Amino acid sequence: MSRLALIILLSWVLTLMLFKPVMAEEDTRETSPVEKPSGRAARLREVVVTGTRTEKPVLEAPVRTEVVGREEIEKTHARDLKEALEDAPGLLLKPIHGKTGFEVWLQGFNADRVRVVLNGEPITPSTGSAVDLSQIGTADIERIEIVKGATSALYGSNAMGGVVNIITRKPERPLAYGLAVDGGTYGGKNLSGDAGDISARHLAANLAIKRRSGYLRLNASQRGKDGYTLDPGTFRSEGEEGRKSNLDLRLAWTPGGNTEIYIAPRFYREAVSNNLSRFAPGAGEIRLKKNEDARRLHVTTGFLHALKGGGRLRGWLLRDNWRDVTQQDAIATPQVEQERTARIDLYRAELQWDKPWGENQVFTSGLLLGRTTLDQYQDRLRQARAIEVGGKAQRNIEAYLQDDIFIGEQWEIVPGVRIQDDSDFGFYAAPKINAMYTPRWFGDVITNVRMGAGRGYRVPNLKERFFVFDHSQLGYMVLGSDTLQPERSDSYQLGIELARPGDFRIDLSLFHNRIKNLIDTRINPGKSALAGLNILEYQNFARAMTQGLEISGNLHRGRFDLKGSYTLLDSEDLDTGKTLKERPRHQIKLGADWKNQAWGTTVALRGVYQSEEYFDAGNQLVSPAWTTWDVKLTQVIGKGLKVYGGVDNLTDEHRDPAIRHDNRPTAGRFVYLGVRIDG
Repeated sequence: MSRLALIILLSWVLTLMLFKPVMAEEDTRETSPVEKPSGRAARLREVVVTGTRTEKPVLEAPVRTEVVGREEIEKTHARDLKEALEDAPGLLLKPIHGKTGFEVWLQGFNADRVRVVLNGEPITPSTGSAVDLSQIGTADIERIEIVKGATSALYGSNAMGGVVNIITRKPERPLAYGLAVDGGTYGGKNLSGDAGDISARHLAANLAIKRRSGYLRLNASQRGKDGYTLDPGTFRSEGEEGRKSNLDLRLAWTPGGNTEIYIAPRFYREAVSNNLSRFAPGAGEIRLKKNEDARRLHVTTGFLHALKGGGRLRGWLLRDNWRDVTQQDAIATPQVEQERTARIDLYRAELQWDKPWGENQVFTSGLLLGRTTLDQYQDRLRQARAIEVGGKAQRNIEAYLQDDIFIGEQWEIVPGVRIQDDSDFGFYAAPKINAMYTPRWFGDVITNVRMGAGRGYRVPNLKERFFVFDHSQLGYMVLGSDTLQPERSDSYQLGIELARPGDFRIDLSLFHNRIKNLIDTRINPGKSALAGLNILEYQNFARAMTQGLEISGNLHRGRFDLKGSYTLLDSEDLDTGKTLKERPRHQIKLGADWKNQAWGTTVALRGVYQSEEYFDAGNQLVSPAWTTWDVKLTQVIGKGLKVYGGVDNLTDEHRDPAIRHDNRPTAGRFVYLGVRIDG
């Protein structure tokens, strides 16, 4: 925490040097090379960057990009990234196995193969392989961009299934601030046993200052829970008890309006616990507390510079330090029986150059240097410290090239390639090509036909190669393997989009992905028999396939906004012919919003349906289908003052804790109420 305090102190000193006292008049001059339009024009021509790493209106992007905007985040009262993504078409949000939190799956690829980035910059996976979405608060999120399919040509290893890019907000006024407070209850499922307790609380605050010479944005949030249980008659809890906190700062200097130089420290801390229980022969039920204390310090220093002729130069340096301490603590004893400490350090430096060539071509190139280290050890009562992963490191050098070519008025072709040299796995090149055809078939209706093909590539991460996850007290262990080989995939995307801005949009997409050397865990029968435990090992499995279609759209009629999506997913282990586990075949998401501007009232209804899915690789165990509905209400009661509330999981649909292979939602009905002040 001392390093963060020093960074913030230095930042505030710079702020005092850069910014004069607040003036009454508003400065409307352009101060940044990356300013965005506001109001209705911004909504109709929303700019996205993820698909090509260059700014394009969403309806003109040659790579299909889905956007969750700030308006949707506020309308659904999303407190963290997991809640913000719940209604995005085709996304599967899964509890992280063995940890608290949630991860995201895309097009049948699990979270280890989906890259989550912040303004294009990587975030350290808190589990060694997957980013926990519940660790990222929404206070400073402007929008979330989602690109599905192999985008490794631009985002490197781990992007075989796609990219989720979090774009943070920038100040638009000389001074702005906000404060939101809400609380809610799980009713009879509160861990306290009292249905009237406020068992979950959320506090978020932000401050933004903008001047000719630069800007500052400071955000803080805390999400606290007292825990919940799906079976009030038992000791075990499904919902964690504790706090998750974010503190984010961005301080920028914008000399001349064409350059931005910034420092952006971000701090995260969680201290949570869950109740566990197991039966031991001769001892009966043993009650345990699983405690987790984790913190992340992510610091980025970078610049953006607009070049003459429409080009741009961007560069950044970052260090992301993650430290995680977990404990297994038997309540009946005064000491902690087991403690595991993991530390992941990520270092990255990247430089990107965008250069228009004439009027019909934009060339993008970049160079990236990276290093990741992992240390992990375990302390057990009356045993010597066990080093599970000792100072393992992985280094990589990557370069990417992309050419955005316009042919006439109707064709845009975007070929690209990413070249990667890994310290342990050597050289590899991942090419891709996207194309968009914009025929004039339906008058004023915008028509886009998008096509894409790409090669995905993923090197085994340090967790998969060296991890020793010893949960012997719970009956299993997970072991890494240093003999793993990189995964490869071929991805094909085809879609057609029809849209009339401000009226309607409909999108039909087909996808097909083939994966070689897929890495997953499987039980080793021989080692399991010797140890008397389930021993799972990371292994390469020869071939797998995911394919399907996705239909999504929205419609605006007067005070109503309607939206919906349907995803059909086929998946197969091509060696066994079995369906890949935990991939539901059907998913439907629906939304309806009613807004009365005169009353200041907004009502939002959201529904999700997922069909049954196989729980195991052998397709013997089936998890049931499920449906949830959420209702949200926002009421303006004065200038800058809103009250809001809602009911999540209205029908109280959730998993049965007595059934191991039940993957339905892990939380029951949740009722909440809050207030927000903006100025």
